Amino acid sequence: MKLAVIYSPKTPPPVEMLPDMFAGMGAWVEKYGPKMETLYFFAGGGGFGVVDVADSAQLQHMLVEHPFTAYADVSIRPVVEPAAALSALQEMAAARARG
Repeated sequence: MKLAVIYSPKTPPPVEMLPDMFAGMGAWVEKYGPKMETLYFFAGGGGFGVVDVADSAQLQHMLVEHPFTAYADVSIRPVVEPAAALSALQEMAAARARG
């Protein structure tokens, strides 16, 4: 299951925790990097990735291990490959046209 996981800063973490959190983020990326199709950071804070997980339990593990989850608003959106999305849209349009 492919999902876009979007992190938006909510509350800043304590400044003294930042060095450990950045180190933890590096370890998290190393551990979960193979599950990600893409990972980007937003200028000014936050970021997003497209992850490919087997199930919601695997996603839960990724989220609870991410060092910034407690300080962010996290949005999760299922994503669809362009060809599959367009095919579904074309089928829907054809069905509506037939009445």
